[in-house]
Amino acid sequence: MYRYILFDLDGTLTDPKEGITKCIQYALKEECGIEETNPDKLEHFIGPPLRDSFRESYGIAEEDMDRVIAKFQERYRPTGVHENQIYPGMHALLHRLKDMGCLLAIASSKPQEFVHVVLQKFDIEDCFAVIVGSVQDNVNDSKTEVMKKALDGLKKLAGRRYDPAKVLMVGDRKFDVEGAHHFGVDSAAVTYGYAPEGELAAADPTYMADSVEELDCIITGEQPYMQYRNKASLLKTLEILYPLLAYWACQMIVFNLLYYVISSRMPLAGAALQRVNVYLNAVAHIAVWPLLAIWYQKSAVRDTSFVITRRKRRRFRTEALLVACYSAALALGINILIAYYRLSEMSERYQQVAAGQYSVALPVGLVVFGILTPFTEELLFRGVLYNRMKKYFPQTLAVLLSALVFGCYHGNPVQMIYAFIMGLAMALVYEVYGLLEAPVLFHCTANFLVYLISKGNLLGGQGLSVTYGVALLTLAIGMTFWYAQNDRNGKKLFHNRTK
Repeated sequence: MYRYILFDLDGTLTDPKEGITKCIQYALKEECGIEETNPDKLEHFIGPPLRDSFRESYGIAEEDMDRVIAKFQERYRPTGVHENQIYPGMHALLHRLKDMGCLLAIASSKPQEFVHVVLQKFDIEDCFAVIVGSVQDNVNDSKTEVMKKALDGLKKLAGRRYDPAKVLMVGDRKFDVEGAHHFGVDSAAVTYGYAPEGELAAADPTYMADSVEELDCIITGEQPYMQYRNKASLLKTLEILYPLLAYWACQMIVFNLLYYVISSRMPLAGAALQRVNVYLNAVAHIAVWPLLAIWYQKSAVRDTSFVITRRKRRRFRTEALLVACYSAALALGINILIAYYRLSEMSERYQQVAAGQYSVALPVGLVVFGILTPFTEELLFRGVLYNRMKKYFPQTLAVLLSALVFGCYHGNPVQMIYAFIMGLAMALVYEVYGLLEAPVLFHCTANFLVYLISKGNLLGGQGLSVTYGVALLTLAIGMTFWYAQNDRNGKKLFHNRTK
């Protein structure tokens, strides 16, 4: 556990984008005649000294710099400094670290007077034993100089207890990491701040954290689930499985009510009964969406900042086809082997389920089993159950348990094995992209293709040989390892990120 932690302020503890970008826009317009309407283009001003950013981005001459910065402060001092938000979970983390006996310091390039205003605004000033900001609008103090003053303050307070190995610098820009390298201390780069893509990885920090929760783990050495170690196992189990039981009960109620109404007006038997069952199951799925949406809102772990969400969505848009290909390779590879070895013939229950699914017209089946069913199941199993499992179990165990529950839900040996393997892969892509859209796309692609090919009996006979199945599975296994080794920032998934 780290005992002496230096924090940057802007982009690390708080999100100052609104205030800083509005003041930059004001200064550029009033002093330079530059109309910048897109605040996203000004995010790089957050963190580094203002003078450097104005010079590098807009070529402001040194003789004009004082006037531009004065115009920035004209709006920032009374208004902009208050247009700020503390990151979710940060207030609790700082107070908890203080209660644990850690010595905390602020090392910020923001002018000292504004540092105090921000800390007081969010009731966190008393968490810090040392508070160091820039002396004079970033003129005299580089990040290294600010860090030196903060470290000297911590050394003085700690006395003989001070240990450089227990020091951690936390920041959101390369300047924070470079400062840590200069003083020979560890660094944690938070990716939810405003560093340009790739900047932090290139700076080579000791750790990278995508959230306040991960930062907590890095500092304390404790995983989030450890906070609930004293909670009764029965209560954990009920919290996790309650949505599944309630979902099943609601579906059964809707299905049986509708079945009673229909069967009382017309006889149902044979193929007609199978088709009606498909339609009723589809309606029952849709009927529980509002309930699932409520549970998902309560269960899903939110991103620390919109910067993280934006990066996730950008990456997912870029790699959506890769997710679909991964799904197709895994689903078709498994189903080819199931068909080749005639495993489905060993399960009477599976044959009954398949007969019901293929009793409807192809377009109807593709909509019901290729879109509606996957969306509903992902909302439940990954969106609700998996997120709840992560609260109480290590990440790898949560993946395994969620896949096991997903497999058992399907009720027959063939589908159980298939769903278990697919459940592992869907939890993996959910972790990689951090968006429910990823496992939904994966699930829809798999169901759509398998239904389309199976309806045409292309997996039987000489349609596709076992060679194709082995090749597709080999490709899918390779993609699984690739995904498991790489997340958004080049970090490995499913390993301990703490020291």
